[in-house]
Amino acid sequence: MLDAKSKYRLIGAGLLLGSSAVLLPLILDGERPESLDVQISVPERPEFPEVAIAPVQPVSEMEIPDEPVDVNSIELLPSDPETQPVKPVAKEPVRVVSEPEVKPEEPVLKVTKEPVPIGERWTLQVATFGKQDNATRTLKKLKDAGYPAYVMTTNSLFKVFVGPELKREESEKMKQKVQKEFKLSGIVVKYSPNS
Repeated sequence: MLDAKSKYRLIGAGLLLGSSAVLLPLILDGERPESLDVQISVPERPEFPEVAIAPVQPVSEMEIPDEPVDVNSIELLPSDPETQPVKPVAKEPVRVVSEPEVKPEEPVLKVTKEPVPIGERWTLQVATFGKQDNATRTLKKLKDAGYPAYVMTTNSLFKVFVGPELKREESEKMKQKVQKEFKLSGIVVKYSPNS
């Protein structure tokens, strides 16, 4: 004896076969709609004139003048008909100007502050959203409360961050403040400008 599941499957298969045996001939066998009876007339192929192309000649058979060509006698045609040809300028003798002596300057000590490496910064990831609207709303709330918040997009996810801070302890304190004020429990992660 068949169980109930197999029995229902056999009954369903029989109903599908029976309904397709009745409905398919009605759908497929019938008159063509008038919209499909369109007469298409294709014009005859146009006549194109034949073009005679000269055969390729090797360089040795081409006529090359034996006289050397004077490069200065070649005239260049302007590419733009509106431009005027350039008139040759008479060459003037070149004057040599001596350069003034440069006194060596005293070395200037520059005090530069070394930037903190990016790997030592910390930021608080407050939330991750699939829709940009949600991330924008959360960002606006955080900025209105005075937090330095920003949104980063990675793999079609919108992550809301607060920070970055130089010390992890600062980000941990900010995490507690955000959790009390907004009921958002975030995680402190290393700051990366690209993620």
